[in-house]
Amino acid sequence: MTRPLTGRVAGVAARPGGGDPAPRRAERAPDGAGDVYAEAVAAFEEVALLAANERVPLDDVLRRAGQRLCELLGVRRCSVYLRRTDGRFQGRVGYSAARHNIDAGVRRLVSGGEHDLFTAEIVGSASPVVVQGAMTDPRTVRRTMRRWGVRDMLGVPLVVDGEVIGIIYLDNQAQGHLYTTRDISLAQAFAGLVAIAVRQAWLYQQLARRARTIEHDRTILGAAQALYSRLTHAVLDGAEIGEMLGLTAELLGKPVVLYDPELAVVAWAAPPSLALPGGPGLTASQRCLPQVSRVLAELDHGSPSSLLRAGPELGCRRLFVRLVVDGACAGYLELCELGGGLRPADATALEQAATAVALKLLTASRPQYERADYLADLLHGRRDAARLAGTAAALGVDVQQRHLVLLLRYAVDGTGGAAAAEVVGRHLAAGTRCVAHTGTAGDDLLLIEVPAAGDAWEAGFRARLATAFGELVRVHGVVHAVASEPCRALADLPARAERAREVAGLLGHADAGRRLAFARDFELVRLVNQRDGLAGAHRHAEDLLAPLVAHDAATGGSLVGTIAAYIDCQARIRSTAAALDVHENTVRYRLNRIRELSAIDPERVDSLFGACLAIQVLRLYGGPAGLSRSTVAGTDQPETKEHEPMFDEPVPHPGSAA
Repeated sequence: MTRPLTGRVAGVAARPGGGDPAPRRAERAPDGAGDVYAEAVAAFEEVALLAANERVPLDDVLRRAGQRLCELLGVRRCSVYLRRTDGRFQGRVGYSAARHNIDAGVRRLVSGGEHDLFTAEIVGSASPVVVQGAMTDPRTVRRTMRRWGVRDMLGVPLVVDGEVIGIIYLDNQAQGHLYTTRDISLAQAFAGLVAIAVRQAWLYQQLARRARTIEHDRTILGAAQALYSRLTHAVLDGAEIGEMLGLTAELLGKPVVLYDPELAVVAWAAPPSLALPGGPGLTASQRCLPQVSRVLAELDHGSPSSLLRAGPELGCRRLFVRLVVDGACAGYLELCELGGGLRPADATALEQAATAVALKLLTASRPQYERADYLADLLHGRRDAARLAGTAAALGVDVQQRHLVLLLRYAVDGTGGAAAAEVVGRHLAAGTRCVAHTGTAGDDLLLIEVPAAGDAWEAGFRARLATAFGELVRVHGVVHAVASEPCRALADLPARAERAREVAGLLGHADAGRRLAFARDFELVRLVNQRDGLAGAHRHAEDLLAPLVAHDAATGGSLVGTIAAYIDCQARIRSTAAALDVHENTVRYRLNRIRELSAIDPERVDSLFGACLAIQVLRLYGGPAGLSRSTVAGTDQPETKEHEPMFDEPVPHPGSAA
């Protein structure tokens, strides 16, 4: 039997489960309306206090409202549903007098579907509706009624301003229950009060969520602006793309991938906490998917960012931003949804990061314009040497090759600039090239890349440079040209350039006329000319032996000890081998390495003299390791980790072409 107050009949789409049976109550005579309302208000008092507290979750308010209504009507179970945007009602919480939690089961249920006539009647009438015999009533979803053991059910709407915002379904779990007119009036009065409290609690929850979202987005946007500022300064300081991607991944907490215009991975970075075994960029097969083409098309048509949704072929979601340099697409920047979900503010942060990366790509695309500034920064120590080495490849400087500095000094405060560099480059042999040039008043400094050291190369280089010098004198008015010793590390070039300037100053002081000179030919004269005494000799010694000290520290080698022993043994290989307790071929191998790594040539008397002076000065100061007499005697031999030849391997003698 059904007793709706108003409206048409409907069915039930979802019912709560569990609970102990309650005895069927006899129908009571209706009391006065005032008594009903007073009882409803008394039961509502606790619900109202909860709803007024902004810190109490909405589900707690709903659960307490359902429980109090069950107690008012003498039933043992209820479930509370709230309206969704599609007009149906989603289960939120339940209550059972059996004192076990039924929320999980209720949350899986939805009422108000096409066949749910019970809920339709409740919504249409905006009043309570009763169903007796719910398991067999055609207006209910009988399968759900049987699964939850529902016999008789009362549906009570929560109405605000004529709109049903929720429904409370009540039953007596596996027991029948006769709902009187007074029960229905009491339930309607109580639900009218609860509906207002629920709307208030819902508004508090929405406002709190929005406040949290706004604060979170404000924090992210502030961090994004800080990211853009850091990246911009990094570009100005010469930071590499990898460092910029690392900063972006660190701030956003997710992997970042840089693609070229064809969507091939250029570089990527990820937070260390993710410990990714490989890059998360798109594979060749993924790049051919239609959804990827759609995302790129959106970016090409002006969208600042585009989201590639997750799928079986793609895995995680990906946010893409297009990089634009000089009006053309220079690639794409991607943020992968790994380590945390994508947030609305992430798009803004990624767009700002893309602007800074595009700026870096723009500067890297103009190497010819930057070479002079790059060499000036390198030779004058204006920037960190490690960063300068990192940008060398983009400017055509191969850090794996040997380089020397060629100083051109003019009679007046002018320079030949690019024209003088072109003259030198035209006369150089294959394998030797001028890679950069810079100038100051009266001087040009040229950076020349040279092949591995050897007497044959040096003789040819001197001859070709002499020919070029003649043209430089005739065409550009060059007075002196001084070539430094070759070196492998770019960090050694400032010292080489300074020595070339000192030798040029000696030539001018001696009024030597127009001269082409090599700095090491005048090394002893330069040392004698220094006015800073032992301190200057100490700096020279450290500079001269620095490449060997660094090599020994990195490899556990013995180059410093070997050159010291070689000098102490009067440049005799056999005696040196005996002093070091190694094979003669090992000594020859080490001497070749010394010549490759430093400005010391074991075959030249003047070079050995300079090395002898450096070793004596450093011994005086007590360092570096490898210069003590005990080392030469063979009692303090460091372990050699770098590969050295076996005793019977043929090793070229220092000075040979090999």
